[in-house]
Amino acid sequence: MNKMYLVPLISLIMTVSFVFGQETSGGEETFLGIGSGSRKIARVQKAQILPHNVDSTMKMEEIKYYLEPKQLEVSYQIENISPARLKIKEPLDELQNGYVKAGAGMYLTPFLEVNYASNRSKYESWGVKGNVQSSFADIKEMGNTRYSDISAGGFFQKFFLDNDLWAEVNYERNDYQFYGLNYQNPLMESFKEADSLFAQNYDFFDVHVQYNSRNTGRDTNKLRYRTWLDYHHLNSNYGLKENHALIGAHSGWVIMDEEFLGTFEMDINNIAQPTLSLDSENIIQVGSIASSTTAIVRANPHIYSRKKNLIAKVGISLQAEINNKVKPYFFPDIEVSYSLFKNVFIPYGGLKGNVQRNTFNDFRSQNPFVSEDAIVSNTIQRYNLFAGIRGSLSSKFTFNVSSSMEKLDRFNLFVPDTISSYENKFQLDYQKVNRTTFLGELTYQESEKLKIAAKGEYFIYNLTELEGPNDYAWQRPDLKFSLSSILDLSDKIIIRGDVYLIGTRNVYSYMEPQANKNIVLDESGEVEFTQDNGRYIYKLKPFIDMNLSAEYRYSKKISAFIQLNNFTAKKYQYWSNFPSQSINVFGGVTLSF
Repeated sequence: MNKMYLVPLISLIMTVSFVFGQETSGGEETFLGIGSGSRKIARVQKAQILPHNVDSTMKMEEIKYYLEPKQLEVSYQIENISPARLKIKEPLDELQNGYVKAGAGMYLTPFLEVNYASNRSKYESWGVKGNVQSSFADIKEMGNTRYSDISAGGFFQKFFLDNDLWAEVNYERNDYQFYGLNYQNPLMESFKEADSLFAQNYDFFDVHVQYNSRNTGRDTNKLRYRTWLDYHHLNSNYGLKENHALIGAHSGWVIMDEEFLGTFEMDINNIAQPTLSLDSENIIQVGSIASSTTAIVRANPHIYSRKKNLIAKVGISLQAEINNKVKPYFFPDIEVSYSLFKNVFIPYGGLKGNVQRNTFNDFRSQNPFVSEDAIVSNTIQRYNLFAGIRGSLSSKFTFNVSSSMEKLDRFNLFVPDTISSYENKFQLDYQKVNRTTFLGELTYQESEKLKIAAKGEYFIYNLTELEGPNDYAWQRPDLKFSLSSILDLSDKIIIRGDVYLIGTRNVYSYMEPQANKNIVLDESGEVEFTQDNGRYIYKLKPFIDMNLSAEYRYSKKISAFIQLNNFTAKKYQYWSNFPSQSINVFGGVTLSF
């Protein structure tokens, strides 16, 4: 029970203590407690603390560095050098409008060449030219060998925004003699004095027109195209007339990595040929004129594909030869090449075929002594399988080595004419031939100062239609080699050299050949020949023709030159019974204005 009263008593005491524990007006606080005595506690003075802003950027003192100077001893020697020489050139050299080259040589051979052209222009370009060369002397013991060549022409080119128009017109007249008579034969002696008995002249006129797009690169956004028109007219003093026209177009488009291309050509040739014969006085008589027209149509779609180092062309050539009837041909058109070691070696190969247009103008360009009544026919290249490798041994050397096998129908050979001449003209004989060719080329170029180019070809002919042992590719050489070089000495002296090597040629005659230095002889010094069906079959020796020329440029406008043609002084025969002139020294001057 005492405990029951103790709890309220303690609560009362705590309440009274709280009331009297508050601050009194005297500034002192009195606490009463249980026990004896009293306790006084002084008032505590509290300082007020308020927050304030502190800048986080600290001010850094400027730091200064000092380098202690120290000089090192350096020794050197002064080397004398020559002053620099600057050769300043304009971006484009100044062009001269006119150019004249005039000279004369042995055998009373005058020469004149004139050219005149426009200056540079982004709108158009044009030029005209003329050339005259003649010989008024004869080759010893060969009768009348005089000739005269005259030519004139000009061109015009117009530049449009997206296209180019180019046109060229030329005229040429050739006068010469069929002098290839065997004067060692007593029957031919009388012809030495007949200066004009076998005279020949041709008038040749040709036109070339092209209209091309200027997108010559592989721009995928534009169509590329080329168009062309070629025409020529040829006539002679014995009534031959030939008109040839070639119209063609080529176009292509690039899609992704492939280039889709196509070529179309229409080739038409009309020729009127006389019938020739000799009368009792050995004068050529002109008989009836026979005219014929042939056409060749070609369509050649193909694709070029480029995959890294591989380039492939795959297509087909659809052609038709049209004369009295239409004869179609289908040829492959395949070419493949692969680049090795960054174009150091590029193996290549392909398979092709073609109907080759032959015109009388082509034949007389190969052999000027072909008779006007020779039959003109086209050559069919059944196939041409070829392979090789080309590339560059260095930045100065390039090379090309290849071989090919061809199957040819109506391949033309030159045989002696006995209808309107005494074998001093040639007729055309056509045979089926398999031809194998080995080719090698090598070029060297040292900037613009030295250039050398060599080319060699070796031919193997196999006449498949004739089985006799004495039938050959008449007048066709088994070897051709050429070497050309040019040396520029400080833009003042220009030296040029050319070497031509022609191998042996099989020929035949109906007259027994007489021994001379151009015919292969046996050990006894006699002509080495065989007889077959009244023909004397023999060989012409190989020959070398070497030419050398030098030009001294006194200034940019005036220069002098000298040429030594066939300076080995050999009267070789490229065509049987037609010896060439011996050494011919030729010189003159050039003038630009």
